[in-house]
Amino acid sequence: MEYDNANIPDPVNIALKDMDFEWIYKVYFLALCRYSEGLVKPKEEAEDIVSNLFLVLWENRGNIQITRSLKSFLYQGVRNNSLKFLQHKKVMCKYRENIRNMHANDDWLLIHDNNDPMFIMMLQDLEREIEDAINALPEKCREIFDMVRIEELKYQEVADRLGISVGAVRKQVNRAMTKLRESFEK
Repeated sequence: MEYDNANIPDPVNIALKDMDFEWIYKVYFLALCRYSEGLVKPKEEAEDIVSNLFLVLWENRGNIQITRSLKSFLYQGVRNNSLKFLQHKKVMCKYRENIRNMHANDDWLLIHDNNDPMFIMMLQDLEREIEDAINALPEKCREIFDMVRIEELKYQEVADRLGISVGAVRKQVNRAMTKLRESFEK
Protein backbone atom coordinates (compact mmCIF):
# COMPACT_ATOMS: atom_id res chain seq x y z
CA MET A 1 0.00 0.00 0.00
CA GLU A 2 1.45 3.34 -1.01
CA TYR A 3 0.52 6.45 0.90
CA ASP A 4 -0.03 9.87 -0.56
CA ASN A 5 2.83 11.56 1.26
CA ALA A 6 1.76 15.04 0.18
CA ASN A 7 -0.68 15.21 3.13
CA ILE A 8 1.46 13.45 5.71
CA PRO A 9 2.54 15.22 8.89
CA ASP A 10 6.29 15.88 8.71
CA PRO A 11 7.61 15.87 12.28
CA VAL A 12 10.57 18.06 13.18
CA ASN A 13 12.89 17.84 16.19
CA ILE A 14 11.86 14.42 17.42
CA ALA A 15 13.77 11.30 18.44
CA LEU A 16 13.47 8.49 15.90
CA LYS A 17 12.79 6.04 18.75
CA ASP A 18 9.60 8.00 19.56
CA MET A 19 8.18 7.57 16.06
CA ASP A 20 6.15 4.72 14.56
CA PHE A 21 8.86 3.10 12.45
CA GLU A 22 6.44 0.86 10.55
CA TRP A 23 4.42 3.92 9.55
CA ILE A 24 7.58 5.69 8.34
CA TYR A 25 8.50 2.64 6.26
CA LYS A 26 5.03 2.28 4.71
CA VAL A 27 4.76 5.98 3.92
CA TYR A 28 8.23 6.63 2.49
CA PHE A 29 9.71 3.36 1.18
CA LEU A 30 8.36 3.42 -2.39
CA ALA A 31 8.94 7.14 -2.90
CA LEU A 32 12.50 6.81 -1.61
CA CYS A 33 13.08 3.85 -3.94
CA ARG A 34 11.92 5.91 -6.92
CA TYR A 35 14.20 8.76 -5.86
CA SER A 36 17.19 6.43 -5.49
CA GLU A 37 16.39 4.73 -8.80
CA GLY A 38 16.62 8.13 -10.47
CA LEU A 39 20.19 8.36 -9.17
CA VAL A 40 21.50 4.80 -9.54
CA LYS A 41 19.13 3.41 -12.23
CA PRO A 42 18.78 -0.33 -11.49
CA LYS A 43 15.57 -0.71 -9.49
CA GLU A 44 17.01 -3.57 -7.43
CA GLU A 45 20.03 -1.49 -6.39
CA ALA A 46 17.77 1.41 -5.42
CA GLU A 47 15.63 -0.90 -3.28
CA ASP A 48 18.76 -2.28 -1.59
CA ILE A 49 19.98 1.24 -0.85
CA VAL A 50 16.67 2.25 0.73
CA SER A 51 16.36 -1.05 2.63
CA ASN A 52 19.86 -0.63 4.01
CA LEU A 53 19.05 2.91 5.09
CA PHE A 54 15.98 1.70 6.98
CA LEU A 55 18.03 -1.10 8.55
CA VAL A 56 20.67 1.35 9.80
CA LEU A 57 17.96 3.70 11.07
CA TRP A 58 16.24 0.85 12.88
CA GLU A 59 19.47 -0.38 14.47
CA ASN A 60 20.38 3.15 15.59
CA ARG A 61 16.90 4.53 16.30
CA GLY A 62 17.75 5.16 19.96
CA ASN A 63 20.58 7.51 19.00
CA ILE A 64 19.00 9.47 16.15
CA GLN A 65 17.36 12.83 16.71
CA ILE A 66 15.54 14.30 13.71
CA THR A 67 16.33 18.03 13.87
CA ARG A 68 14.78 18.96 10.55
CA SER A 69 11.84 17.53 8.64
CA LEU A 70 11.66 13.73 8.63
CA LYS A 71 11.09 13.73 4.88
CA SER A 72 14.22 15.77 4.12
CA PHE A 73 16.20 13.63 6.58
CA LEU A 74 15.18 10.44 4.76
CA TYR A 75 15.75 11.85 1.28
CA GLN A 76 19.19 13.16 2.29
CA GLY A 77 20.09 9.71 3.65
CA VAL A 78 19.02 8.04 0.41
CA ARG A 79 20.90 10.61 -1.64
CA ASN A 80 24.10 10.10 0.37
CA ASN A 81 23.85 6.31 0.19
CA SER A 82 23.09 6.41 -3.53
CA LEU A 83 26.15 8.60 -4.15
CA LYS A 84 28.29 6.25 -2.05
CA PHE A 85 27.01 3.35 -4.14
CA LEU A 86 27.90 5.17 -7.36
CA GLN A 87 31.37 6.01 -6.02
CA HIS A 88 31.95 2.36 -5.10
CA LYS A 89 30.72 1.29 -8.53
CA LYS A 90 33.13 3.77 -10.13
CA VAL A 91 36.03 2.40 -8.06
CA MET A 92 35.22 -1.17 -9.07
CA CYS A 93 34.99 -0.19 -12.76
CA LYS A 94 38.34 1.56 -12.45
CA TYR A 95 39.90 -1.56 -10.89
CA ARG A 96 38.59 -3.67 -13.76
CA GLU A 97 39.85 -1.16 -16.32
CA ASN A 98 43.27 -1.12 -14.64
CA ILE A 99 43.36 -4.92 -14.71
CA ARG A 100 42.60 -4.96 -18.42
CA ASN A 101 45.18 -2.24 -19.09
CA MET A 102 47.85 -4.04 -17.07
CA HIS A 103 47.34 -7.18 -19.15
CA ALA A 104 46.50 -5.69 -22.53
CA ASN A 105 49.45 -7.50 -24.10
CA ASP A 106 48.72 -10.86 -22.51
CA ASP A 107 47.63 -13.42 -25.09
CA TRP A 108 44.94 -14.99 -22.90
CA LEU A 109 43.22 -11.63 -22.51
CA LEU A 110 43.23 -10.89 -26.22
CA ILE A 111 42.02 -14.26 -27.48
CA HIS A 112 39.10 -14.75 -25.12
CA ASP A 113 35.56 -13.62 -25.56
CA ASN A 114 34.41 -11.40 -22.68
CA ASN A 115 31.38 -13.69 -22.22
CA ASP A 116 33.43 -16.89 -22.04
CA PRO A 117 32.95 -18.41 -18.54
CA MET A 118 36.63 -19.47 -18.37
CA PHE A 119 37.73 -15.95 -19.27
CA ILE A 120 35.42 -14.48 -16.65
CA MET A 121 36.81 -16.86 -13.98
CA MET A 122 40.39 -16.01 -14.92
CA LEU A 123 39.59 -12.29 -14.84
CA GLN A 124 37.90 -12.66 -11.45
CA ASP A 125 40.95 -14.51 -10.12
CA LEU A 126 43.19 -11.77 -11.43
CA GLU A 127 40.96 -9.11 -9.87
CA ARG A 128 41.18 -10.92 -6.52
CA GLU A 129 44.97 -11.11 -6.80
CA ILE A 130 45.18 -7.40 -7.52
CA GLU A 131 42.79 -6.52 -4.69
CA ASP A 132 44.80 -8.74 -2.33
CA ALA A 133 48.04 -7.09 -3.44
CA ILE A 134 46.55 -3.62 -2.94
CA ASN A 135 45.13 -4.60 0.44
CA ALA A 136 48.56 -5.89 1.46
CA LEU A 137 50.05 -2.41 1.01
CA PRO A 138 50.71 -0.44 4.20
CA GLU A 139 47.59 1.51 5.18
CA LYS A 140 48.83 5.02 4.34
CA CYS A 141 50.43 3.81 1.11
CA ARG A 142 47.18 2.07 0.06
CA GLU A 143 45.10 5.13 0.93
CA ILE A 144 47.28 7.42 -1.19
CA PHE A 145 47.45 4.89 -4.04
CA ASP A 146 43.63 4.64 -4.13
CA MET A 147 43.26 8.41 -4.13
CA VAL A 148 45.68 8.85 -7.04
CA ARG A 149 44.96 5.78 -9.16
CA ILE A 150 41.29 5.09 -8.45
CA GLU A 151 39.77 8.45 -7.50
CA GLU A 152 42.14 10.08 -10.03
CA LEU A 153 43.08 12.94 -7.74
CA LYS A 154 46.16 14.97 -8.58
CA TYR A 155 49.16 14.69 -6.25
CA GLN A 156 48.53 18.23 -5.02
CA GLU A 157 44.89 17.41 -4.20
CA VAL A 158 45.95 14.35 -2.22
CA ALA A 159 48.65 16.34 -0.43
CA ASP A 160 46.14 19.06 0.48
CA ARG A 161 43.52 16.56 1.65
CA LEU A 162 46.00 14.65 3.84
CA GLY A 163 48.10 17.61 4.94
CA ILE A 164 51.36 16.19 3.55
CA SER A 165 53.82 17.30 0.88
CA VAL A 166 53.49 16.48 -2.80
CA GLY A 167 56.86 14.73 -2.53
CA ALA A 168 55.46 12.43 0.17
CA VAL A 169 52.50 11.58 -2.07
CA ARG A 170 54.81 10.85 -5.01
CA LYS A 171 57.02 8.67 -2.80
CA GLN A 172 54.02 6.66 -1.51
CA VAL A 173 52.65 6.10 -5.03
CA ASN A 174 56.08 4.93 -6.24
CA ARG A 175 56.34 2.67 -3.21
CA ALA A 176 52.91 1.18 -3.96
CA MET A 177 53.73 0.60 -7.63
CA THR A 178 57.03 -1.06 -6.73
CA LYS A 179 55.36 -3.38 -4.21
CA LEU A 180 52.57 -4.25 -6.67
CA ARG A 181 55.08 -5.03 -9.43
CA GLU A 182 57.04 -7.21 -7.01
CA SER A 183 53.93 -9.11 -5.96
CA PHE A 184 53.10 -9.95 -9.60
CA GLU A 185 56.61 -10.92 -10.58
CA LYS A 186 56.52 -13.82 -8.12
